[in-house]
Amino acid sequence: MNNYYKILPEKIYKASDVIDEALKPLVRGINSDYWQEIISIICYHLQKDIQAAPLQINTLKKLVPQADKYLNGLIKAGVIVREGRYIPGKLCYRYTIAPEYQSLFITLPLKNMKLIRRIEKVREKELQKCRREMRGRTEQIKFLTRLEIDPAFQKYLAEEELSAEQYNSAITAAFRIVNKDIFYKVDKTSGRFHSNVTNLPKGLRQFLRVNGEPLCNIDIKNSQPYLSTILLTNPGKASTFTENTAFALLLQNLKVSLKEDVKKYINLVASGGLYEYLMQAFAEEGIVLTRQETKLQVLRILFARNRLPKNEINRACRLIFKKHFPTVQRIFNKIRGNERGDKFQNYKRFAILLQRIESFLMLDVILKRIYREMPGVIAITIHDSIMTGILTNKVDAVRKIIEEELTFFVGISPKIKIEGILTGKGEKQNQEIILKQYDATISVNNCIYDN
Repeated sequence: MNNYYKILPEKIYKASDVIDEALKPLVRGINSDYWQEIISIICYHLQKDIQAAPLQINTLKKLVPQADKYLNGLIKAGVIVREGRYIPGKLCYRYTIAPEYQSLFITLPLKNMKLIRRIEKVREKELQKCRREMRGRTEQIKFLTRLEIDPAFQKYLAEEELSAEQYNSAITAAFRIVNKDIFYKVDKTSGRFHSNVTNLPKGLRQFLRVNGEPLCNIDIKNSQPYLSTILLTNPGKASTFTENTAFALLLQNLKVSLKEDVKKYINLVASGGLYEYLMQAFAEEGIVLTRQETKLQVLRILFARNRLPKNEINRACRLIFKKHFPTVQRIFNKIRGNERGDKFQNYKRFAILLQRIESFLMLDVILKRIYREMPGVIAITIHDSIMTGILTNKVDAVRKIIEEELTFFVGISPKIKIEGILTGKGEKQNQEIILKQYDATISVNNCIYDN
């Protein structure tokens, strides 16, 4: 490891001497690098939904000498807060930064070689375990281990108008790549492949490199609504993606009449115009939303409980959707079902079903075909999209495979968009021609990502 950066909230960094003094009576032979590394680990692993980091004490002790004593000392000193409960083999405590120390994160090079060697050793063992669990995904993993991020991302973040939470989330995701802290796993519920790339904010994708090559993203427009159309045309085909027998039987026996609103929904999804159509429909009823806000409302309409929500805007949007697509709403209500049972039986099963179909298509069909037909071509998944190299001129071939396989399985052709960058080094004109073919939003030396 050539460079390793720790991350600290600015207020904690400024209070380092005070924290040192607070820890001296609690930890023998105190070393500032050790307690700062514990803080850094917490910052790197904060989860977006709960803003806390689930950490196993045994792993911490392998990374940092006397980690348990430093951790308890930091809790007693009011620097970090412990949440949740501990159940051996099932749940671990979660840790977060105490409110009075929460602030923008800053990065600092770690120069303690003893600590760096410990980190490298633990990380290598973790990667070996991941590789054993990820057999059959070796090609994607190979590219992930070569992942880099252009240092220009720091200037980009400094110039963006981000909240403290957004900035901290972005800087930690980016510096995990800088530190070569590469992770990957498959979600057991949805089958989705998670990695540093899926965890990276969208605006930072333009800075990603594999073997020094810049990447572009080939994305399915309104992918979840697109995949939902199979439940209106051939629901029985989706039944193989659920483990619940009753749900599988419901899908196999579901009859859908292709009424006008069903045809309209399918056509709008196929053309990539569903969100724009609903933006206008909402606006006509006095609800003015951006495209991103409309997208969020549509996902809530598709995947939330069948009962009308308390939130007034979401409630109104759902009623407008029902007004325009009554048959579609009725069918999706049946698929969501009631609120009883576990996530494979209640309303959550709809979202899980579509994610499983998406994962199967992207990981087991499309990605494998890309690797089989174009050995060596960069291909990394971001759930419903694939990042590939720009300079190898295989963007068109990768796009074609995605389009063919989705059309074959779903029954309608998807709307594909390309999100890409220009490096300003040589191939500028060729890249511009390639990307403009696919309606990418181009700006020289910059990347504007469509939502």
